[in-house]
Amino acid sequence: MSEKFKTILFWISTIALIFAIALAAVPRVFGVELRAIITGSMTPEIPVGSLVVIIPTKAGDIKVGDDISFVNAGDKVVTHRVVEIDREKNEFITWGIANPPNALDAPNQYENIIGVVRFHVPFLGRPFTWFSATHGKIITITAIAAIYILSAMVGIWTKKEKENKPVPIPNYDNPLPRSQVQGNAYINEYLSGSALYGPLDHLILDIAVLLQDDDLLETLQHDEALIKLLG
Repeated sequence: MSEKFKTILFWISTIALIFAIALAAVPRVFGVELRAIITGSMTPEIPVGSLVVIIPTKAGDIKVGDDISFVNAGDKVVTHRVVEIDREKNEFITWGIANPPNALDAPNQYENIIGVVRFHVPFLGRPFTWFSATHGKIITITAIAAIYILSAMVGIWTKKEKENKPVPIPNYDNPLPRSQVQGNAYINEYLSGSALYGPLDHLILDIAVLLQDDDLLETLQHDEALIKLLG
């Protein structure tokens, strides 16, 4: 149980760490911007709560039909589809595809364009928004560190438990009663050659002791027929 618990903790913390590093590093490394979609104006193509990846694009390379993110007159970042471009005025007109056909956005200037949305990932928008806030970063880093520490503590406890666990020593001459010593001490004694048996049972004991297989050792201990056969 302890080993499984340790493994679960390790993978949870590792996945959380990878996610946090990706959110922090990807924009800087690849020169992109990540934004969360908080309204339904682009549904169903871009669902609410999605994380969009925005690629900085020159205004001259943007064409009708592109989904772009831009800053509107209210200083809010909007992601809508380009439906018209006026090259002479350096303006573009956008539309949220979930809105009525005549509910077009007001014309906006080229310099307000952030970039073109290349793809989106559903459900990651809200976690990204939370993590992007200062309190989210602090809580996330603290939680990951705590999980790693707990995982290490479980590993130390499991190791000590194994070291202190008695391992039965098979005695072919007199199967019962058996003596018991600590696992590591017995392994060292056994591998040093102080316990001498026949070739076949020596091999079986090697496997049983090295794997610390209590069931196999118990079988070797009590199965008189097997003892006679090995002898």
